[in-house]
Amino acid sequence: MESRRATRGGGPVTSSASSGAVVPGPAETAKRGRKSTARNRTPSPPLTRKPSPGRRASPGRQKKSPARKPSPARKVSPKRKASPARKASPARKASPARKSSPGRKPNRVVTAVKEAPTKLSPDSKNEPRRSTRIRISEQRDKSPVIRKSLRDKNLSAILDEAEELSKKGSPAKSLTPNTSQRSIVTTTERSRPSASRSVSVANESQEFSDHEDIEFQSFHKDDNGVSRNKNYARRSATKQLQDLREYGGNWGAAAVLLLVPAFIFVTNHFCSGAAHRDCRFKIPENLDEFKTLTTFFNREIGVIFLLFTWGIALLTALPVGKAVKIVDEIRGQQSYTFTGLSCAVFTGLVIFVAEYCYKYPLISTISKGYNQLLVISLAYALITAGLAFFKSRYVPQNNWNPYAKTDRPLADYFIGREINPLAFNTVNLKLVHYHISVVLALVFNAIILYRNLHFPLLPDTEPELSLLDKAIYSVKNLELEATPVLASSLTILYLLDMLTYEHHLTFSFDLQSEGFGALLLMRYAIFPFTLTLLPKYVSAHKLTEVPLWAFGVVTLLALAGLVIKRSSNRLKHQYRLNPLGEKFIDLETLPTFQGRRLLVAKWWSRVRQPNYVGDILQNVALLPLLYWRFAWPPLLAVLFTVALLVQRAQRVNDRNTKKYNSAWQRYCSKVPYILVPKVF
Repeated sequence: MESRRATRGGGPVTSSASSGAVVPGPAETAKRGRKSTARNRTPSPPLTRKPSPGRRASPGRQKKSPARKPSPARKVSPKRKASPARKASPARKASPARKSSPGRKPNRVVTAVKEAPTKLSPDSKNEPRRSTRIRISEQRDKSPVIRKSLRDKNLSAILDEAEELSKKGSPAKSLTPNTSQRSIVTTTERSRPSASRSVSVANESQEFSDHEDIEFQSFHKDDNGVSRNKNYARRSATKQLQDLREYGGNWGAAAVLLLVPAFIFVTNHFCSGAAHRDCRFKIPENLDEFKTLTTFFNREIGVIFLLFTWGIALLTALPVGKAVKIVDEIRGQQSYTFTGLSCAVFTGLVIFVAEYCYKYPLISTISKGYNQLLVISLAYALITAGLAFFKSRYVPQNNWNPYAKTDRPLADYFIGREINPLAFNTVNLKLVHYHISVVLALVFNAIILYRNLHFPLLPDTEPELSLLDKAIYSVKNLELEATPVLASSLTILYLLDMLTYEHHLTFSFDLQSEGFGALLLMRYAIFPFTLTLLPKYVSAHKLTEVPLWAFGVVTLLALAGLVIKRSSNRLKHQYRLNPLGEKFIDLETLPTFQGRRLLVAKWWSRVRQPNYVGDILQNVALLPLLYWRFAWPPLLAVLFTVALLVQRAQRVNDRNTKKYNSAWQRYCSKVPYILVPKVF
C-alpha cells in the first residue's frame, strides 16, 4: 500500500517494513489478508503520474503524507513443548459368559483370564503410529492361556472341509438339487454344527438326526478328534461291521449256497421227463439216475450254453441300445448302454437259422437238456462269483461294496465286493448276466408257445402261393392249446416288458446297490427255471377244462401287475433323471441330507415298493390255473420267487433306513407299509 501511495505522491518512499527484523506471525497474516500478500511481493519501480491539463492539483495532494512509524518488533513465540507419549489404553475386560436362554442347554463355558495392561516397549516411540488394540489382540493370540471356543473350532473345521471340497471339484455329491421350500429351523447351541450343513425343512416339528451319513461324522468331534456322542464313541469297529452284515455272515451264506441250488434242482427234476410227468415229489425206488453223470451234465448242452453266453457278452458290449448317463454319489459319473432287446432278437434269429437253414434240432436239444442246463447255469454262476471275488483283490477298497467288507471270505464272496465290475473297461458284467437270464427265460417260454401252436401244412397249388397268402392261410387254419398258450404268452409279455424298458434299471437296487457276488449270480441263474416251471407244467398237462372266466382273472392279474410295475418304475426313472422337470412340480417329496428327495406321490404314496408289488402280481397271476390240476413243485417255485421279492424289498427298506435315517423315518410315517396296505 505504501508503494501505491508513493506513486501517487510522485516520489519513492522507503518502507519501514523492509527494515523490520521480525516476520509477522500466522495469526497476523490471516488478519491482514491481502495486505500481507502485497507486502511480500517484489516492489515495482515507482511511476510518475502527470497531471491532466486543465486541472489544478488539489492542495492536499501537494503535501506529502507523513512517513509511517515502524511497528514495534514482536516477541518470538515460545516453542511448543512436545506432547507427552500417550498412555496405552488398559486391556478390555473379557465379557462374562452369556447365560443360557430358557429352553436351551448351556454350552461349555470358557472362562476368560484377565490380562495385565500391556506395557509399551521403549522402542514404540520411534515406531509409526499404530492402534493399541491391534497390538493387544496380537499378544492375546500368542498367549497360551486363552483358547478358542468350541464353536469357533467347529466353524473353522466346517469351512476347511467346504474349501477342500470346492478345490477338488469332486463329482461325488449328488447333482439332484434340493427343491424344497426353505424354512427357519430353530437350533440350539449343541445343534449349530449340524444345522449348518443342511437347508432342508423340518416337517411336522421333527428334527433330523445328527448321524445322517458317514461323511458328516467329522462335525461331531472335539479338539482331540474324539466323537462327542458317548454312545457312538463306544461302538467298536466290530459293531459297525455287524450293522452292515447281511444273511448272518459265513453261516448264513453257506446255508443259502447249499439249500437254494438243491431246492431248485429237486423241484425241476421231478417235473421233467416222461418218468416225472405227474410233477409230484416221490422218493425214487432206484437211485441209479442220480449216480450217472449225464443226469447233471451234457457236453453238447455245455457247448451251447458257452456259445450263448459269449454271444450275449459281445452284443452287450456293442453300443446299439439306449444309453443313460448318471452321476453316482460314490462312484462318480457312469454310463450304461442297455441292449437287452437286441440280444433277444439276435438269439431268435440264431435259433431260426439253426432250425430251418442248417436243420439242426436246437429246440429239441434244449428241451431234452433242461435239467443239465440248470446245473450248468448254477455251476457257471458260482465259478463266475469266485473269479469276481479274486478280481476284487486288485480293486481299491474304496470302490468295494460296504456290505462286503466284513473280512469273512465266504460272506464277502456271497454278497460281492464290486457293484458294477467291468471287463476290459467296457463290458458291464452285471448287465451281461442279466441279459443271459432274461433271454434264456424268453427262449424257454417261446419254445412252449411254439409247441402249442399247431400250424397247418401248406397246400400244393399251382402256381405257388405268395408269402402273404401263406401267412393268411396259416393263421386261418391255426390250432392251439388255449391254456398253455395263455400261460406262455403272459410270461413272454412279462419278459419283453423287462427288455423293452430295461433302461429303468438305471436307478434300481440291483444295478446300484447289489454286489456282484454269488447271491446275485445265483438268482440270475435260477430265474429262468423258476419262472418257466408253471407254464411248463401247464403245457405238459394241457388243462383243457379251465373255463373262460378263469382266463379273464389270470389276464387281469397279469396286466394289473404290469401296469403297476411299469408306471411306478417310469415315474421313478424320469424323476431321478430330471427332478426339476415340469411334470414333477406338483409332486409331493421329502428332503434328505444327501441332497435327494423321496417320492411320496402316486403309487409311491400307497406303498414303499410299488414296483415289487407289480412283479409279485405278475408271478402269482398263473396260480389260479393250478386249481384244476394241483401240483406242489410249480406252487413252491412261484412262492419261492415271491419270497425272494419280499426279502429284497425288506433289504431295500433296511438299507434306506441306514442311509437316510430320520428322512426315511418321516417317509415311513407317511407311507407305513412296504408292499400291501394294512398288511405289510
